[in-house]
Amino acid sequence: MTGAAQRSTAPRPAHGDIRTREDIAFVVRAFYERVVSDPLIGPLFTRTVSVDWPAHLRVMTDFWESSLLTPGVYRRNALRPHRALHAGDPLREEHFDRWLLLWTTTVGQMHSGPVADRAVAKAHAVAQALARNTIGTTRSDAAPGPVTVTIGTRPEH
Repeated sequence: MTGAAQRSTAPRPAHGDIRTREDIAFVVRAFYERVVSDPLIGPLFTRTVSVDWPAHLRVMTDFWESSLLTPGVYRRNALRPHRALHAGDPLREEHFDRWLLLWTTTVGQMHSGPVADRAVAKAHAVAQALARNTIGTTRSDAAPGPVTVTIGTRPEH
């Protein structure tokens, strides 16, 4: 990772809930530092695809901001790049499991509260939807039936 993504983003102690885009951006940067150095999923980001890290981090911050705080910030098709990645280097269920572990660990070390809990729950829904729509499997932690990932709803306070 280069530029802004290289800043030290060692997890800061849990200091309350996720409240701002800046909180989300910090979590996203810390998460992707872990992803890149991970022996299982890191190569997907360092060898399989060429990642424009500043752009990717902005897009992922938009995604999580839309999911957790401000609906409508993210307006892309999340499935398209994952299908393309899968076509070049087949994804497996263990990739989704590791992604969830890294996300859950990062969020849990940095934040606690209902929005942080929603970030973890949303990650499970995203992993389930992406796994079903790329590798065609239903994750073991998923409820049976269709999977819908809704981004544009305003969270209840």
